[in-house]
Amino acid sequence: MKALINSVNFDKEVETKFGLMYKFDVKYGDKIASFLSKTKDQKLFIANKEAEFTETPRDYNGKTYYNIKAVQTGNSNFGRQLKREQSKYSGFAMSYAKDLVIADKIPLDNISTYTKKMFKLMVDLDKTLES
Repeated sequence: MKALINSVNFDKEVETKFGLMYKFDVKYGDKIASFLSKTKDQKLFIANKEAEFTETPRDYNGKTYYNIKAVQTGNSNFGRQLKREQSKYSGFAMSYAKDLVIADKIPLDNISTYTKKMFKLMVDLDKTLES
């Protein structure tokens, strides 16, 4: 979800299994949520700026509390793995196109065109697996 952050306040230091973390309270709309940061000088949530995050409600003693986590942008591990996998496709596509040239199915001048077509087909097939 996206929301305008009204305020961000440091709450306390928290010892976790991942080491020392810093707990902050964030007010947005009519809710107050908590999040943990690895640094006390966090830059994920800034007052008077819109932020994108996931919100997780939790109930404790009959009251609902919220935890939020910033949506990560950039290269995720999944994104890096996908690029690595797709980089293999370029080698496969070139190899398959070379086989077509050797078998006299396509002229050498068209190897680039067929390589690109096969690469695009492999990437498009990957996308069908995601949905």
